[in-house]
Amino acid sequence: MKTPQKLHLPEGDLMAFEESILRDQEPSANYQKVDVPGISQGRQSRVTVLEFKLSQGAEAVVWKRMGVGKGLTEQEAELLHDRLRKYRRSLRDLGWNIPKLFHTHTVQVGSEWQIYSYEQFIPGGDADFAVRDALEPNYRKWQLLRAAIETLGEYPERLLKPRVLCDREVTALPHGLDLKLANLVSDGSIVYFVDLFGPKELTSAGDWLSYTPKLDGLPQENLLAVTATREGAILRLFRLAEKSWIESGSAQKDAIRSELESVLTQSGIPQRERDFILIEIDNEYPWLDELYAESAV
Repeated sequence: MKTPQKLHLPEGDLMAFEESILRDQEPSANYQKVDVPGISQGRQSRVTVLEFKLSQGAEAVVWKRMGVGKGLTEQEAELLHDRLRKYRRSLRDLGWNIPKLFHTHTVQVGSEWQIYSYEQFIPGGDADFAVRDALEPNYRKWQLLRAAIETLGEYPERLLKPRVLCDREVTALPHGLDLKLANLVSDGSIVYFVDLFGPKELTSAGDWLSYTPKLDGLPQENLLAVTATREGAILRLFRLAEKSWIESGSAQKDAIRSELESVLTQSGIPQRERDFILIEIDNEYPWLDELYAESAV
C-alpha cells in the first residue's frame, strides 16, 4: 500500500488518490469506470461502478468508499468493517434482498480510515431517481414502496416488541436500517436494499451495538425511533417518496396517500401501527419533525 497522504484535496486529486489504492489492490486486473445514470452518492460514501474484464466476458462491480470525511480512527473503522457481513446476514435472514458483498477491507486515507468494498452491481438505478422521474410509471414506483413495506410487515412476531421511544409507543425491530429511496434499487422485478454502512445492529436490550456521532447526526434514541421501529422506518421512507413523487407531477398527494392505506393493510402490519402511521401522515409528520428538530441532519 502506498504511503497515506493528507487529504484536503481537490476532487480530481482525491479521485487519483483513490484510484492509486485500487491499483494497489488490483495490479494486474483489466477494468474501467462505467458511467451509470441513476446512482445516488451517499452522505458518507463515494460510489463508482467498475467493469472488470474477465477471462470470459465482463463483470460490473460497485466500488464503495465508506466513511469518507468522517474522521474514523483505525479502531472505529475496523469495528464497523467487522460487523458488515453479520449485519448483512441479519437483513437477508429477515427477507431483504441484499447485493453480494465480494470483498471488503479498511484503508487509511490521509488522517482518517475508511472501508472499501466491492459489491454486486444491480442495474436499474435507485428509487430516488425513479420516483423523481415523471416518465417512470406509477406502478413501478409503488413496487419500490410496497416491497419495502411488505418486507417490514413480514418480520416474525417473536422478533418484535412494543417500546416507548421519544414519547410514542412503537414496534421495535431487531435491527435498524437506513430505509430511504436512495438505498432501494430495482432490477425490474426484484427490489434490493443496498446500504450496509454503518451497520445498525442492536444489543439484546435494544441499544445500539456500535454508535458514533461521526456517522449519525441524530441522538441515539431519536435514531432508534427513525430507523429501528416499523412506524419510524415507514414514515421516513414515505415522506421522502411522497415529496419527490408529487414534485415529479406524476401523482397527486391525495391519491398517493389513499393508495398507501391499501398497501399498509395488505402488508399485514397490525391495525394499531397502521393507524399511527396514517394519523402522522394526515397531520404532516409531526413526530418525524420532533425527531429531527434536535439535529441538523
